[in-house]
Amino acid sequence: MLLALLAGWAIGLYSTEHYYEKWIKRYRTHIAFDGVNDRFTALKALRTGDTNGMAELLESQMDSQIMVFGAMIQDLPADQLQPWDLRLLTQLREYRAAHPRKTNRPEIDHLVAGVLSSTSIQNHQ
Repeated sequence: MLLALLAGWAIGLYSTEHYYEKWIKRYRTHIAFDGVNDRFTALKALRTGDTNGMAELLESQMDSQIMVFGAMIQDLPADQLQPWDLRLLTQLREYRAAHPRKTNRPEIDHLVAGVLSSTSIQNHQ
């Protein structure tokens, strides 16, 4: 009986580590490709003087990070946000008020606007 338990544990451990390592490697590869692609696109835009393309790339990246940030702090207690986090939130709201942005993907626009106007985030301030 003990041998069966140990064998099951070993097989489970091996399987978990094996699949976890593959997933992590795929994730890191995907992140690396995204990072290289973003920098390549940015450098191309800068070298050709395409400031609008460069601004669009940065705005798109900021949208992604705003959505991630919103998901991370959604249920965070008010006392766990740092003063610099709150300053950044205020700056992001002010920036988007001064420079409104609309993508061709309404669901992204809605999510970003929701994060920046979220009462749960505003309650942290």
